[in-house]
Amino acid sequence: LFIFVLLLLLATGCKRIDNVSDYKEIAQGIIKEGTNKVNMATRGYKYYLPKGVSVVNDLDFNQVFNANGTDIYMYVDIVSYYYENSFNNDDSKDLYDYYYEKINVGNKLGYIAINKEDNDSYFIKIVIGYAKIEGYVKKEQLSSVVSYSVLILDSIEYNDKLIEKYISDNKITSSDVLYIIKKPSDSESKFNQYLQEYVDEENQIADLPDE
Repeated sequence: LFIFVLLLLLATGCKRIDNVSDYKEIAQGIIKEGTNKVNMATRGYKYYLPKGVSVVNDLDFNQVFNANGTDIYMYVDIVSYYYENSFNNDDSKDLYDYYYEKINVGNKLGYIAINKEDNDSYFIKIVIGYAKIEGYVKKEQLSSVVSYSVLILDSIEYNDKLIEKYISDNKITSSDVLYIIKKPSDSESKFNQYLQEYVDEENQIADLPDE
């Protein structure tokens, strides 16, 4: 799988990615190939963290990753997963002036959305199933960050028993929501604010019990 991703990056990394099919092809190729393994665990789910990506913060159902020097933010909607809510496409193509494509591979539904910002950066939002990754990247990093993000999101494995316990014990509330990233300049302060409100000390990633 790692070789497959490298081939995708080699195929796209040496040219400008401006047509509407390239990112979709990257995402669909990764999903079709599948990961079939996980190497990280947190509250209620496991996922695969590819080489080149590190964990900056692990906080409840929010993770911050660093991919090639760029921070990206993941949120997993455990409540919607537990209640089997239908996929919520909360964004429309009209909101994104640079790129928007839906993902529909097997039972994996989602979309890739990219907006060009005034400061020569690009806001990305990638949604697959009940999880999403957001962040601001430079144009030359778009293909690699999209690939890493799809790889992580596609690999998520939910621990149904643990999620059921969290919800039955009222450990998941309406306050467990994603912090909103407005601009690159304030994304760090938004996350720090979230930490201040919901955490007393930094959490460590722990292995989840087998189902």
